[in-house]
Order: sequence, then C-alpha cells, then structure tokens
Amino acid sequence: MHLTRRALFPLAAAARLHAQPAPAYDLRQGLRPSRLSIAMWDFSWLNSHYPGGPFADWDRATDQLLERRFNTVRIDAFPLAIGSLRSLDEELTIPADPLANWGFSDQNRPHRIARELVEFIRMAKRKRLNLILSTWNPPIQDRPDLRTRAAADRNIFRSAWNRTLDLLGENDLLDSVLYVDLDQEFPFFSPYADELKALRAAQTPKSASLENAMQEAGQAAQASSKMAWTPPQMLYVEKLFREMLPHFQSRYPGLRFTYSLTSFFPEIRSMNLQLFDVLELHLWIHSPRFDNRTGFGQLTKDRGPRDYKDYAARLRRTMDSMRPMLLQEMHNRLAFAAAWAREAAAPLTTTEAWGPWWHMDHPDLDWQWLKDWCEESMRLAGQYGLWGATPWNYAHPYWKNWSDVEWYRRLNGAFLES
Repeated sequence: MHLTRRALFPLAAAARLHAQPAPAYDLRQGLRPSRLSIAMWDFSWLNSHYPGGPFADWDRATDQLLERRFNTVRIDAFPLAIGSLRSLDEELTIPADPLANWGFSDQNRPHRIARELVEFIRMAKRKRLNLILSTWNPPIQDRPDLRTRAAADRNIFRSAWNRTLDLLGENDLLDSVLYVDLDQEFPFFSPYADELKALRAAQTPKSASLENAMQEAGQAAQASSKMAWTPPQMLYVEKLFREMLPHFQSRYPGLRFTYSLTSFFPEIRSMNLQLFDVLELHLWIHSPRFDNRTGFGQLTKDRGPRDYKDYAARLRRTMDSMRPMLLQEMHNRLAFAAAWAREAAAPLTTTEAWGPWWHMDHPDLDWQWLKDWCEESMRLAGQYGLWGATPWNYAHPYWKNWSDVEWYRRLNGAFLES
C-alpha cells in the first residue's frame, strides 16, 4: 500500500510519542506532609518519664523537637501492655534499668500506660507534631508473659493493637498518626521471633506443593538457597504478613500499616507482597568490612564504666581506610531501597539509620566523625527520594548532642527542603 507524506506524519508522531519515557511520578507530593523529619523516641518517652528523668517534662521535650525542625516523632505505643489492661486506669510497672542505652529508668516505676499515651499524643496533636506508632514489645514487670502469650495466640496481638488504636480513635487522635509499624525491626523484637528461629532447623519438604507455594511467593527454588531464611521461614513470614496487614487495613482504612525492617531485605522483597503502606527500612553503616575492622559485635553495649579505647582506635583507622567504600555501600543500600519502594508503590522512610546502631556518651568515644557521616547520609536521603528520614537514632534529650540545636536544624532543614 502506498502512503503519502501527509499520511505518514501521524504514524511518525505516534512512534515518537511511544518512545518517550514514562513521566516521573513522585508520590510524596500527594502526601501531607511531603517530607518527614523524624525523631525516634522509642519507649523512652514513657520509660524515662518520671520526676528528674530526661522525659519528665513532655511539654518542654516536644518544644525542643520543634526547635530542632523535627515534624514527626516515632514512639512505642505499648500495644501488648494496653491490650492486657483490666481498665484504662490500671497501673503497670516499668522495671528499673539504669544502664539501658535507650529508655533507661532509675527504679521500678508505675505508669498508667493507656492514659499517658493519650496525654502524649494529645500534646503532640496540639503542636502539630506527627506520630509514627511502633512497638519494641518491651518488658513489663507485672506482665512477664506478654510476648509468649501473643506468640501462642495471634488474636492477642491483633486485639492489643485494635484496643490501642480504638482508644486513640475514641479520643480523636488518629489523624495525628501517619502510620503504624506493627512490629519494630521484624523479627528481632517480635513475639514470633522464637518460632521463626525454630523453623531454621526444619527440613524443607520435597513436595511439589512447597515448590508451588514458593513460586507463588515470588521466590524461585534455586534463588531461595541464597536467602538468609530457609523456605519454611519464608513461608512463615509471608503468611504472617498476609494475615496481619489485611486485618488492620480492613479495620482501619484511613490508617497506613507496615513492618519496619533492619535486615532480611532481599528475603521480604522477593515475596512481592504489595501490602506495605510505607516501606520503613533502617539503613546502617554495618557491613562485614566495617564490623570485622571495628570489632563492633563483640562490644558490651550499655551505660556502664567500660573501656572503649581499642574500639575508638579501630573506628578511626576504619574510617581512614574504608570511608569511600562504606559510602558506596550506603549508596547501594539507598538505591536498593528506592527501587523496592517503587515496586511496592509505597513511600520510603528510615527512622533509625546511618552510623552504627550503638554509640555512647563516653570519654573514649568521639561523636564528630558520626555527625559528619550522618550529615552526608541525610543529603543522600534527599537525593534518593525518601519521604521521611532521621539524622540518627540518638535524637533524645538524654544525649549530650541534644544541645547542638544548630546541627539538628541544619540536617532536618536540608532534608525538608530537598
């Protein structure tokens, strides 16, 4: 068939249009706020809330958050404890732990946990501070079996979070909650950690049904051998997530739900769940090259009178020799995280990040190298399109660095404007 020049023009135009790349879409622009500067206050907001404690005055502490340009705070909502209450006014005892790295308490102290959670979030709402709710499932002296009971009956876990969220809803506070992290750094603090660990010893059945199940989970058999979890562990986690996340999404369609993660990224990404409303990944400096050189894993990590001179010297030598490689590893982690977030169609956050997960106010230990490293990492967070980021996991009033207001304002401000 003969085509004239005029007839060819629409075909050429259509071909050029088809060749154009898809328009970039930044889902953060549809979120409010479009950037989150996050302080991780874990269980410290409650454990250290006592006369003379670092969180004695919540009003002052939250004012200091705003002064440092934080707009979001992530806290433990103590759901298993609240789920166990006989009444919302019941007091439970937070056990003494004066040497704890985070959330230390000088002595056994009673708390009306449900009422204090409402009080804290009501204050945050008044100041337009956003909340991320999570849980480390911390020990409660009066309820030593909270985790074991939740592990034995998953309905206890669901009901505990239901009761906690319903309590906030009854007090008109859910609109301050940006998302709920059901189980901090799964599986390390989870009621299901022991059961998942026990599955490692299980022998993988050779049945076709297991192969089919693994294929449905998006995990090819030959690739599964490279995973840190065995096939039974993979199936266990997938089933748990497919049970828990739909439950809460159905019951609370106006809330976002996720599981924060610090490890097992390839394993969980391979499941292709499309269930995480937010992808919260904790992105650390740790790698074999860092840990081998510094001896980080062998350290005793608490507030006691320790000798960290050797560790400090190892840190200096490691950063002198390996900083460019460690920075490339951080780029790689962020690129992986950003690609996963696009696949999951979920905004990406990190609420604990950048340096080693432990550092301390101690005569042997220097903070300046860590400040410099975290400042550079926060710039990368903006470049890789994170919705929310934290300068580090030491943004609490009890660290000496809290007095460096300008440093916090600079890092948070640069990210908020990225």
